Amino acid sequence: MPETISERDAASYKQRLHSRAAAKTWHFLNFASVQAALDFVNAPPAQVAGEISATARNDGTVGMFYFL
Repeated sequence: MPETISERDAASYKQRLHSRAAAKTWHFLNFASVQAALDFVNAPPAQVAGEISATARNDGTVGMFYFL
């Protein structure tokens, strides 16, 4: 299972991923909270319609497929 991304690390994690991406593809991440997932999605470059699919779970975590 992929690592869980915290609110503190969400934006910087996306910047690292984007800097080494050769071509846009689908990926999956687990987030510790809804806010962490939102921080990731809204960090530059912001995702647009159709580039994410997220599921908020009962335990407060979020699983997200994203296109980057």
